[in-house]
Amino acid sequence: MKRIVVVALLMTVCFSHAVNAEVGGMGCLPPEEPFPYRLSKSDPLYGAARSEHQAYLEGLEDYIKCLDEERSFALAQLKMSFRQFMQNFGEDAVFHYPSVKIER
Repeated sequence: MKRIVVVALLMTVCFSHAVNAEVGGMGCLPPEEPFPYRLSKSDPLYGAARSEHQAYLEGLEDYIKCLDEERSFALAQLKMSFRQFMQNFGEDAVFHYPSVKIER
């Protein structure tokens, strides 16, 4: 019986990771930074350089939004998993952290 529970739990975790990857989870990529043009307004490439840099800034906003969504998703996963940890292991559901020695 315990073996079935462990297998089911592993399958759930694997499925969760697969779904997360399919819906764009863990897929936030920063935009490519434009070349740092410094052109005079009279330069024929001024408008294109400005548009490229503006698109980069908009891409950064999208990237930050994606990271925020990833963080929210990860926190929800942590909350759900911790609740399950507490339900499954009761009093044994404790975290053990190694001692950290601070040298002065």
